[in-house]
Amino acid sequence: METKEPIQKCSAITLEEEEEDKVMYGGNMKANGIKIASGCLVGKILTTRGISHEGVKAALQQAWRPMGSVKVESLRKQIFMFKFSVEEDKKRVLAGGPWHFDRALIVLEEPRGIGNVAEQAFSHVSFLFQLHNVPLMCMDTNTIRKIASKIGRVEDLATDATRDCFREYIQVRISIDIMKRLKKVIRIQQENGKEIMVGVVYEKLPDFCFCCGFIGHQFRECAQYKGQPKENLAYGAWLKAISLADRT
Repeated sequence: METKEPIQKCSAITLEEEEEDKVMYGGNMKANGIKIASGCLVGKILTTRGISHEGVKAALQQAWRPMGSVKVESLRKQIFMFKFSVEEDKKRVLAGGPWHFDRALIVLEEPRGIGNVAEQAFSHVSFLFQLHNVPLMCMDTNTIRKIASKIGRVEDLATDATRDCFREYIQVRISIDIMKRLKKVIRIQQENGKEIMVGVVYEKLPDFCFCCGFIGHQFRECAQYKGQPKENLAYGAWLKAISLADRT
């Protein structure tokens, strides 16, 4: 039985004698709680597979290479707490994602409110995107931001020393809602009605479903999968950016 089940059942019952069992959260208790939470991140691993606590700890220690220590504890199924002894490590991890474990996405957030993980959304992750086939006349930073905003909240845009972004593809960091399907293209409609398709490619994209386009499972586990050939599915590995190592 999961912890939330008895909590839900008890919350539906009000007994007078239980009123005396309440703990008021505030004052020094709240100040100490804020201090504890300030060095922590909570993360949810989006996978249908089993998760090894020790495996997560070892993999992220190697990936993050922190200057200080990182305490890793399992809070509930798929959800972990990461307590950093050095604030710069925490900031660098948050800014350097997305992070994966066993090809599954780790959604990292700072604790919110009192730190009740059941109320954490785990809904947004920042990715580096490549926008391909951008017309020359659209390679203006304001126009690029408008195009990229169709994917999610634009956080950063790669430009050269003169603040231009003329290149083979435009690199943009965007925070996306992972509760929605992955974007494949953005359409630019010209005044004459013609459309140009801007291709969307993800850097460090983890496992996702080639059938429905959601992160968190693979196509053979998808309720929409009807046994069709992999190459006939709506999504594919072409959404993933090719690394420099793969190009050489």
